[in-house]
Amino acid sequence: MARKAGRKAEKVAEEERLTLDEAAAALGVSRSTLYRWQNQGRVKGFKVGRQWRFKRSDLENFSKMTHPAAASVNVGELDTALAEMIIRAGSGKEVVFDPAVPGYPATEEERAVAEAFSAMLATAAKARASDVHIDAERGETTVRQRVDGGLREMVRVPKSSHGALVSCIKAHAGIPLDQRGLPQDGRFTLRMADQEFDVRTATMPAVYGESVVMRLLIQSHVFVDLERLGMYPEDLEKYRRALRAPVGLLIASGPTGSGKTTVLYSGLKEIARAEVKIMSIEDPVEYALRHVTQVPVVKKAGLTFEAGLRAFLRHDPDIVLAGELRSLESAETAAQIAITGHLMMTVLHAQTAGEAVTRLLDMGLEPFMVTQTLIYVSAQRLARKVCSKCVEPQEPESTLLSALAERAHRGGYELPDSPTFMRGKGCDQCRQTGYHGRTGIYECMEVSREIQRLIMARASAEEIEEVAVRNGMTTLAADGLRKAADGITSVAEAARVVAVEAG
Repeated sequence: MARKAGRKAEKVAEEERLTLDEAAAALGVSRSTLYRWQNQGRVKGFKVGRQWRFKRSDLENFSKMTHPAAASVNVGELDTALAEMIIRAGSGKEVVFDPAVPGYPATEEERAVAEAFSAMLATAAKARASDVHIDAERGETTVRQRVDGGLREMVRVPKSSHGALVSCIKAHAGIPLDQRGLPQDGRFTLRMADQEFDVRTATMPAVYGESVVMRLLIQSHVFVDLERLGMYPEDLEKYRRALRAPVGLLIASGPTGSGKTTVLYSGLKEIARAEVKIMSIEDPVEYALRHVTQVPVVKKAGLTFEAGLRAFLRHDPDIVLAGELRSLESAETAAQIAITGHLMMTVLHAQTAGEAVTRLLDMGLEPFMVTQTLIYVSAQRLARKVCSKCVEPQEPESTLLSALAERAHRGGYELPDSPTFMRGKGCDQCRQTGYHGRTGIYECMEVSREIQRLIMARASAEEIEEVAVRNGMTTLAADGLRKAADGITSVAEAARVVAVEAG
């Protein structure tokens, strides 16, 4: 009886196996296309002797992942939406993906989706977008791009194209196609003209279909000279003094997307050289740095920020960079690195320089550890710059100007008698927004002995800020108003960035 059941199972298993030709016919693709898919791991195959065989169930699962989505694409509607986007944005489709996805596209529907995907990225790159957002709604899919911190709609595509578009993106980013109920992430590289982009991709299950965000990271945008960060000379000199210090803890603080990584990387670019040992631990490693040993966080393997920082001490570094201080353990390890004769650079999520100091104490770091290690703290924001092509003088709203000027006065800045307030009236370059590009707004605090005494007394962030201003620091509001008075940004933008409202 058992032998009979075994022979029956073997017969069923044999019937489940298809040859290369049979599998290609079942999927409706050519033999060479299926062979390429198998080589890249998109379709599972196995060898029986010298011949490839495929399980019918694997082919059915693959077909469910891709072909129904692509087959439902209305090519005409997608091409129309694509043409409208290209005309509106003035972009071509000259995008080269690296690595390319072998065997893709294989059908007319997949070709239309691939061209739409290529055009979206080309349009976003030309517009200097930092992110592309793809969100499914009830009847259509909206594609938006984030430019200078704000989201703008690029195009709306038929809802029938959503699944195929997401599959195309996942294929390029190396994300498994058979998992749709969990957040996923991946990355790929693309080249357009003389620029290379590292595209970090994240998906999220949502009610009407997976949401996708692609972050476009450009090497040239992060490795800038310090003079181009937007710091005034006195603040730049404070930062350079901290970078030249042989030991100590240097912190860049601010909310997500405020340019902290750019400031730290630009600082490393200035001081990195062959005779200095620099190590960094990041989650993830976003850019390759010359003369820097970069280590990615791998939580599954136990390589956390804390574990990486502890291990660094056995590698004789001169300078250490941590992508972020997230816990008391990481803060204690960073302080230990600084105390033992290293320059420690890191990021902390805090709204102001004073709050960054109290945040260390709130995390549980002892005051004496902070005073012995902390040498410099900055807080920052990114503000849109007035468009240089359509710039014109402006008389700002008096109530808003008064509210911002009052905050700036407390932060160490007084308006000059003849400020140069400007605005952009709107043009093709700025897409009628009046803004083009961004600059940093900073407060840069050197930790003096007086501030050390306040830290030992666990003083508030406001008390620390008051002393820092007295010692020459200008606050975010002060720096923002100064940039508005110099015509770099507008009063409205400076007030928005530093959260000042009209009285």
